[in-house]
Amino acid sequence: MPHLRTQIFDAILARLSAIPEFAGEGKVKRARTSAIRESLLPALTITWAEHQETAEVRPCAGPNGEVGYDRRLPIDVIAHFKAEEPDIEFDRIAVLVETALGQAIKLDGLVIELTLSESRSFIDRATGIALGVGALTFVAEYKIVAGDPGAGAL
Repeated sequence: MPHLRTQIFDAILARLSAIPEFAGEGKVKRARTSAIRESLLPALTITWAEHQETAEVRPCAGPNGEVGYDRRLPIDVIAHFKAEEPDIEFDRIAVLVETALGQAIKLDGLVIELTLSESRSFIDRATGIALGVGALTFVAEYKIVAGDPGAGAL
């Protein structure tokens, strides 16, 4: 069984890919390995590369008293777009993403909760020109058994 973190990412990818605007091949990906073709814009990239997952020991997390962890995973949903009004376009995409993920706060039981913690739009600091990228950071709180990171804990 894959790590619970991968299961969480898969659930988020499925929900975002179900948004009609992001339903096409390559429109929603986890941790891209190449540049996005302009013809795919707008597109979403899901990653945790900008943040660190934290964990605290959880005694008696498993059915037989096994030790586990309470984990906190920050997940960036990065929106890539091209628009004349970048702030307005980012907000339009944010509504779609926040609606899709806000309707699935427990991700079908994979997490305790998935909540939005911050949003940001990126600009070139030297010129003030928008870069056509913004990010919404969600935090997934979940529990695992230490000896089986693919299984949720009590």
